[in-house]
Amino acid sequence: MSRVLVVFAHPGAESLNREVLRRVTSALAPGRHDVRVRDLYAEGFDSRLSRAEKQAHFDAPETKPQLASHFADLVWCEALVLVHPTWWGQQPAILKGWFDRVWAHGVAWDFPEGATRLRPRLRNIRRLITITTHGSPWYVNAVQGMPGKRLANRGLRVLCHPLCHTTWIARWGLDRENPRKTTRFFRRIDRTLRRL
Repeated sequence: MSRVLVVFAHPGAESLNREVLRRVTSALAPGRHDVRVRDLYAEGFDSRLSRAEKQAHFDAPETKPQLASHFADLVWCEALVLVHPTWWGQQPAILKGWFDRVWAHGVAWDFPEGATRLRPRLRNIRRLITITTHGSPWYVNAVQGMPGKRLANRGLRVLCHPLCHTTWIARWGLDRENPRKTTRFFRRIDRTLRRL
């Protein structure tokens, strides 16, 4: 049994991503995990890093009460599951804003005086799973350099446990309907989450 935080970022009620979220929570249920779901659009999460917040970048988390529940979820979880579409090669702005604001100093990292690099704090996170959809085929994102995948599997992962395992599950080419590919995508989601 694990503590699992699922962060969902899609505005559509009838989207394929909404079905992915349903499948994720269903696949986690038999494992009796403790699951928390954050639906960023539904809760009206403000993705903007304000000028004042940027100026308070190194202030303690306690000085940002508007983000306290998000901070608590992040330091609570042992597995983080990100469910989102890939737009313009990467995560939607609302999810990127969640990274900017919630993966904050004193929560996800520290920068000790005299240090030359960040010190990771999220050693509680041992699994990072991204489930995403792409309208374009694989090669388009490959030409772009896979920016969304690099952000998750490298940028976020480095702030987690040193042995954190990452998984990237993508459904490519949604602009061309292919029910068999979608079925395989769903099966992989089920297999991955049931093994968690």
